[in-house]
Amino acid sequence: MKGFFLNIIALFCLVWHVQSQNIYNNSSILYVGSNTVLSAPDSVVNNGILINNGDIQVAGIWQNNSTYEPGLGQLTLTSNQPQVINHNDQSFTRLTIEGGGEKIFGADIYIENELVLNNGVLVSSNRSKITIEDGATIMGGSDESYIDGPLYQIGNGEKYFPLGSGSTFLPVRLLNVQGTSPTLGILLTTPNTNLNVQGLLTAVTNQQYWQLDVLTGTFDGSVMQLPVRDEFFLESIDQAVVAQTSSLDVPFESLGSSETTGTVTSGFVTSEAIANKTFFTIGSSTAETGSELHIFNAVSPNEDGINDVFKIQNISFYPNNRVTIYTRWGSKVFEITGYDNNVKVFGGFSNVGNQQKLPEGTYYYVIEKGDGSENVNGFLELRN
Repeated sequence: MKGFFLNIIALFCLVWHVQSQNIYNNSSILYVGSNTVLSAPDSVVNNGILINNGDIQVAGIWQNNSTYEPGLGQLTLTSNQPQVINHNDQSFTRLTIEGGGEKIFGADIYIENELVLNNGVLVSSNRSKITIEDGATIMGGSDESYIDGPLYQIGNGEKYFPLGSGSTFLPVRLLNVQGTSPTLGILLTTPNTNLNVQGLLTAVTNQQYWQLDVLTGTFDGSVMQLPVRDEFFLESIDQAVVAQTSSLDVPFESLGSSETTGTVTSGFVTSEAIANKTFFTIGSSTAETGSELHIFNAVSPNEDGINDVFKIQNISFYPNNRVTIYTRWGSKVFEITGYDNNVKVFGGFSNVGNQQKLPEGTYYYVIEKGDGSENVNGFLELRN
């Protein structure tokens, strides 16, 4: 097989490419300097010391049998075909996924600075795991690029787990991890075989569940956001809640919903209570008789995905509702029946008289549930 054998110390300190079908480092020191691209159209095998401060681009197997010193550099996996990654249980400073093929890793991987998911799927072999060091970031994630296997994060605060399976992106966010020096892992499993529910839950999805593992330290809980993808057992995204259980032999219980976005085809639900058990999934819940609506009265329709519309949680439980909005001088500017937080929604435009973008300010809303109960009213703030 044609190859490029390195038997001396190689210093690449200029912007140039070293190309061949395969690159082998046999017991030598290979140094890739900053602003340097080392491109391998096929495989890279390291049996020496490889110091990376540049960008190593690999289209074939990455086989690290000895020492890889990540430095400030990145490894970019570029093939549109399956690639095998054997990294000898060592770290990458930056790892970038390109090309669209599967990247199959057979040993644990540690990310010190950045993991970039552009195009391609990281697939675990033998339950090998990826660990994101505290302070490192994950960029990207989509139906075309995610992690299919256990992903661990170190530390407190917000943690992002871009998991997926079968060309479906199913990410998890822990919004405020609490605990003592926790290392937390989440694994996505399909399908969900535990369909038993308790309390206010009426059902849970049969498609998947997520398992949380506390590898080291302690975990005191976190608010959790789960994806809702093609969950047609839900009549509306407003019925979605996060559900948890300590064991797949125990019925799921509801953690409620503090926020839902999107639709049952493509949306998200954020728990109201903290998640602090082991298994999690999407559930549905019906409002108790007389349960209150929860009003999110800040509206900023700037298309950033945050407060773009006037959100009324649990409104779907009152399908005969009517929502009316007035200026502070009492002029009606918006009215609609069957408000649903999705299509029939207030997003800063009037629909009474001249349909136009409304100015910033304080508005007054009246919500008629349509069930004969007392109206709900109050003020909302519109900021463009």
